[in-house]
Amino acid sequence: MVAGDDEDRHIRIGVAYDPGQLQAVHLRHFNVCDQQIKFNGYGFDVSLYDGTACVQEMSSSFDVVSSWRKSTRYGFLSDFYTSETGRHQDVEKLNKLHLNLIQFYDWMYKHDELVGPESEYTDLMGRKLSLDVVKEKVAACHRYGMKAMAYGAVYAASQSFYESRKDWALYDSNGNVLDFIDIFYMMNVAEESPWHDHIIGEYRKTIEQVDFDGIHMDTYGTPKTAISKWGGEEKVVKLEEHFPALINHTREALEQVKEDIALIFNNVGNWPVDTVAVAEQDAMYIEVWNPYERYHHIQQIIAWARHFSQDKPVILAAYLKPFRLEAMEKAEISALLLTAAITSNGGYHLLLGEDNAVLTQGYYVDYSLVGEPFMRTMRNYYDFIIRYANLFFDASLRDVSMTHAKGDNQEYQLTGAAFSTYGEADKVWTIIREKRGRKVVSLVNLVGNLDDRWNEGKDEPARIELVEMRIQVEEQVKDVYMASPDEEMGRPQPVPYELVESDKGMVVVAQIPNLYIWKLLVIELGAK
Repeated sequence: MVAGDDEDRHIRIGVAYDPGQLQAVHLRHFNVCDQQIKFNGYGFDVSLYDGTACVQEMSSSFDVVSSWRKSTRYGFLSDFYTSETGRHQDVEKLNKLHLNLIQFYDWMYKHDELVGPESEYTDLMGRKLSLDVVKEKVAACHRYGMKAMAYGAVYAASQSFYESRKDWALYDSNGNVLDFIDIFYMMNVAEESPWHDHIIGEYRKTIEQVDFDGIHMDTYGTPKTAISKWGGEEKVVKLEEHFPALINHTREALEQVKEDIALIFNNVGNWPVDTVAVAEQDAMYIEVWNPYERYHHIQQIIAWARHFSQDKPVILAAYLKPFRLEAMEKAEISALLLTAAITSNGGYHLLLGEDNAVLTQGYYVDYSLVGEPFMRTMRNYYDFIIRYANLFFDASLRDVSMTHAKGDNQEYQLTGAAFSTYGEADKVWTIIREKRGRKVVSLVNLVGNLDDRWNEGKDEPARIELVEMRIQVEEQVKDVYMASPDEEMGRPQPVPYELVESDKGMVVVAQIPNLYIWKLLVIELGAK
C-alpha cells in the first residue's frame, strides 16, 4: 500500500487483481482533516473497471482518533437469551454502522445485584437470560474494537432488597416509598446513604466478572426531589446535587480495575445537565422527551449540553415512535431527517442496535425491526457522518445560524426555497457553522412537511431543483464543494460558483442542485 501526497487530500492505493478478469481497480480517498484537532474522518471510493468500462463503484469511510472519547457513536444490544449462543451477526452489523460504544441494555440479574449467582437467570422483567451469552457478546464487541457498556440504573432496587433496607430508600412528602412501575424501588444515592457504596460495588463486580468496559448509569428522570429517612432523620434530598459525586466516585472505583473506563450518565428529559456536565463522565447523554418535541429543541439541547460540559460529545437518545405506530415510509423519512438534524448540530444519535432494530421507546427490549433496504440507507448516512466527521464534530466551529442569516443579517442568503434557521415546518433548515478558514452549511429539507415535531412520521420532502446561496467572505476562496448521503455515495462534488463584489464586500454565489433530504455545503478559505 502506497500513500500519495497528503497535500492534495488524496491517497491512491494499489490493489492486487487478476488481469484475466479485471483490468484495474482505482481507489480515491478524500479527506477534509485539520491537523490541529484530535480526530480525522476519511472517505474512500472504489471504482472497479473491466478494461475501460466501470463495472461497479462503492464507497465507505472510517475515522482515526486519538481516543474513542473524541467520537462516541452509540448503539445497543438487548437480547441475551440462550438461543443467542454463538450468534454474533448483530455485533457485526453494529460494527458496519461505525458504532464504537454498545450499551448492553437490561442484561443483569437484578438492578441491585447485577451479576447473579448462576449463568442462567430470570431478570426483574421476567426474561430468561444467559450470562454466558452476555460474555460472548462482550468479547465479540472487543474483537471489533468496540466498547461494551453495562446498563446499570443508579437507584433502582428490587422489592426484596427494599424490604430489608427500608431506610436506604427515597420517599415522597406523604411518606410513601418511591417506585417505578411497582417493580423498581428508589434508593438514596447521597454519599451518606449505604446505597451509594453498594451500587458502586456492583458496578465494580460487573467490570471484574464480565469484562465490560464501562457503565451506562441510568436514571428515570424521577424523582428529582425526595425524602431520605436514613439514620432515623427525615431530610430533603435534591438528587441533582448528589449525581456528580456518584459519577466521580464510580470512576475512581472502576479505574482501579480497568484503565480505560467508560462512563455515560443518562440525563432524562435534559435533566440535570447543568450539575453533572463537568462530572467525570465521557459524554453528555440526554434522553429526549416532551416538552422537547420540536426540531429547534434538538438544536437547543445539543448547544446547551456542549456549553455546560465544555464541549464533551453529546449523544441524544431520541426514540422514534413512528416505527411502532405509523406507516414504515413515514417512519423512515422521520429517521433520516432526525439523523441529519442531530448530526448537523454536532450531536450523535442512539437509535440503532441488535439486528436491524430501531428504538421507539425507553424499554429497549421492545425495539422495532426494519428491512435491509432501509438499513442500507442508514449505513450510507453513517458512512457520510464519519467521512465528514471534521465538519460535524469540530468543537471550534461556532453555530452562527441565528446571527448571520435572515432578518437584518446579510452574511448568508438563500433563494430557491423558503428557509429557516431553527427547523420550521415546510422550509429548508439551514444550520450554519464557521471558523476562520472554513464555512459549513447543512441544508435539511423539511419542505412539504407541515409539522415540525421530530417524533412524528414525515412525508417525503419536496425535491428542490436548485438552491442559490450568497455567502460573504473575507478571505481568499480555496475550494467550494458539496456532499450528500442521498446521492453520489456521499462523495464530495464541486459546486458551480461565482465570486462577485457587493456593497458588503466579496460574496460567493453558489448553485446547489437537487436537494432531497440533506446536503452539506463547504467553503474552504485561505491561501491556495
